[in-house]
Amino acid sequence: MIIINSAAYVIPEFQSELGAIPPCMLPLGNQKLIQHQVKLLRKFENERIIVTLPLSYKLTLGEKSLINELDIDTVFIPDNFSLANALIYAINMFESYEKNIRILHGDTLIYDLPNQLDVISVARASTDYNWETVIHDLEKSSNLVWAGFFTFSDKNILLRSLSLSNGDFIKAIHLYGEVIVTNNLESKEWYDLGHINTYFVSRSKITTQRSFNSIKIEDGILYKSGNPSIKIIAEAHWLSDIPSRLKKYTPQIIESGRNDKDTPYYAMEYLSFLPLNEIYVHGRNSIFFWSMQFDLLNNYFKDSVLNAEELKKINIIEIEEETRRLYFDKSIKRIATYLNGIGEDFNSYGFEINEDFFLVKDIVSDCLDRTDKLPVIHSIMHGDLCFSNILYDSRSQRIKVIDPRGINSLNEMTFYGDQKYDLAKLAHSVLGMYDFIIAGRYQIKRNNKNNEVIEFELDERLRNIQRLFVDRVFIDHVSVREIMPLVVLLFLSMLPLHSDRADRQKAMLLNAIRIYKFYVLD
Repeated sequence: MIIINSAAYVIPEFQSELGAIPPCMLPLGNQKLIQHQVKLLRKFENERIIVTLPLSYKLTLGEKSLINELDIDTVFIPDNFSLANALIYAINMFESYEKNIRILHGDTLIYDLPNQLDVISVARASTDYNWETVIHDLEKSSNLVWAGFFTFSDKNILLRSLSLSNGDFIKAIHLYGEVIVTNNLESKEWYDLGHINTYFVSRSKITTQRSFNSIKIEDGILYKSGNPSIKIIAEAHWLSDIPSRLKKYTPQIIESGRNDKDTPYYAMEYLSFLPLNEIYVHGRNSIFFWSMQFDLLNNYFKDSVLNAEELKKINIIEIEEETRRLYFDKSIKRIATYLNGIGEDFNSYGFEINEDFFLVKDIVSDCLDRTDKLPVIHSIMHGDLCFSNILYDSRSQRIKVIDPRGINSLNEMTFYGDQKYDLAKLAHSVLGMYDFIIAGRYQIKRNNKNNEVIEFELDERLRNIQRLFVDRVFIDHVSVREIMPLVVLLFLSMLPLHSDRADRQKAMLLNAIRIYKFYVLD
């Protein structure tokens, strides 16, 4: 039996970032920590995995589905129980022939889990938290501490030790060791995610990145390079040269140029803040929290609009021509490329919506017509203002934007563009559920007419956040609903970009149809 011990809520510092969640539900690389933990624990074949959770914690529909997919059991522990008492409760909840017990703390990730029994995993820690210390090593400025993974060969002796410990887990481990000798085994790949500082240090080491770039983080500086090189150069140019009023929304760029491999790169301060996509998908933040995020984004939109003096210095016709290329040429070309790749014809492929059959080409045409009727909002355009590129600093209550596009469809570096595109990118995260698709939190089902549809398991809190977003005015004279046809086009135009994931392409195509049905036709 394996127990992931997560029966308490994260510390208050975390709750200001993510709401009240158990540590195993912390976000890490587009997934929840528990997904990483279970994947590693599956090395112990045929052993039941149990996760303990606070009794007061209510699983969302999505979390219930995730627990089922992971094929693990849950035990809800009364909130006032100590760790030792929680383990007694959990072990006794399941009648098991297994004598062996393995325990992993819910805020811990260890890639080199020991196979042996009667082992305490230890690791080197250089920070001064209240860990159980095995060895003080002043020469190396580190201590050897308990790493949060324990294995036991005798369940009954463990239960006895826990019962005699008077609720003290550390004492229980020592009592067990008086009966059965335990060994300390050092883990080299240990990540403690239970403290705010160690969590962000661990995140910086477990970095997810796309194929087109390479990210390195050293001494508080993030170095970014990769291909296509023009993209890296354009990002550096945008971050360096945008108007001063927008600098407060970006990390400080330190340098840019070419490295010793003659590859373009730039270096900027590393900000250990959570991106909004992980907060949206994995957090339990209140409506008030999200109202504040939308206020901050509203300020960013207002500051990004070009003023009268700036409008005099730019070529407005050029911006409007680029806007049409971005919306019209890219949308039609990319959806045609995708359909051709799956053996379908752009002129005949379609979907049934509300009793009627809609050709994809007609959906594209309708969305383009609706978008074309809206005014072009001349602005400093980020170009990829989705949740994953917006960081939230909870201490100063500010947002930072990263990974700007900085380039137009002709591969010319520019700041300028139509602000509707940035709002559409934002909407594709909030209403379009893009980040849920990337995290795999969706289902494709067949409706009562046997047509495939995409579904997201939304609770009332998320629905209220979406209603709040729809009602918010980010751009004068353009509502969120009015830019939803552009969101449909965004999902359709990104299909060829996910050619390595046919499942994700299908999800995005069906999602474009969902958005068209509920936000454009209705």
